[in-house]
Amino acid sequence: MINIYHLIDPRDGVIRYIGKTTSPESRLRAHIKEALERKNTEKKQWISELLENGFQPVMVIAATAHDEHTAREIESDHCHKNKATIFNIHDPKKGSKDIRKIYKHD
Repeated sequence: MINIYHLIDPRDGVIRYIGKTTSPESRLRAHIKEALERKNTEKKQWISELLENGFQPVMVIAATAHDEHTAREIESDHCHKNKATIFNIHDPKKGSKDIRKIYKHD
């Protein structure tokens, strides 16, 4: 089972990142570890700021899928619906294309 998840800012309830994983707890720990090691993306800067202020992202499982293709489609759809607030860089359905440029005219 593949989980499509949202990382939510606990201070205001805004969705800031959307991803997929088969191991939610491990993936959340990885996001936090990555943010502690480097602050080279908006997502990592946001998580680092949360940690510095005594918070951490809230992970919510928003959907599940049985295969990678379906998971990627669902993840992409969730990114599209939340494009105004997320820090995702790439569109899961369209590879390395910048999600903000792809959807800026929607």
